[in-house]
Amino acid sequence: MLVSVLLLSSLLLSTAAGTGPDAQDRLVPTGTLLPLLQPIQSVSPGTPPNDSLPEPSPDLSPTEVVPLQVEALGTNDTPHEDAGIEAAYNFASPANKRATGPLRRFRRLFDTPAYGPMIDHDGATYSTPQIEGDRARMGVILTTNSGDRAGYLFRLSRQSDEPHEDCWMTDGVRSVPVDDVPSQKI
Repeated sequence: MLVSVLLLSSLLLSTAAGTGPDAQDRLVPTGTLLPLLQPIQSVSPGTPPNDSLPEPSPDLSPTEVVPLQVEALGTNDTPHEDAGIEAAYNFASPANKRATGPLRRFRRLFDTPAYGPMIDHDGATYSTPQIEGDRARMGVILTTNSGDRAGYLFRLSRQSDEPHEDCWMTDGVRSVPVDDVPSQKI
């Protein structure tokens, strides 16, 4: 249905302290990042209560923004039908929304072979993001509910205009072969 909002084009190849060659192939298991997000989610002004969808906040880093979207898509129909797609759309940058159109059109992206595997997937691993100024890239490898693997590259930017000033938002997501995720550079 959707994730054109995720027409991304690059993998982040940095270490926790910066970029480096030893960070290229390092993927962080989903379970490693998400426990760190829980405390941040509960106190971040832009993060809604448990029964609502996550939204952009200046308090969220790229390392938090990408997993929020990916995990929402992994439980797409919680707390309501297509809630995961709506959450991903919430994080689509204004430029991305101009390209993908309204939510009803964005939903259709997930009906495609490129983005369909993101819906109700069984797990994800994440690269360390590569952040350069107001731009970031992060790779994701999903395990689908059928046991296949799918690779994606998220491209984000820190917004400079209201109402999302200083928020990291997704400019695009690109489907890539899993074997290419660690080697993608822009």
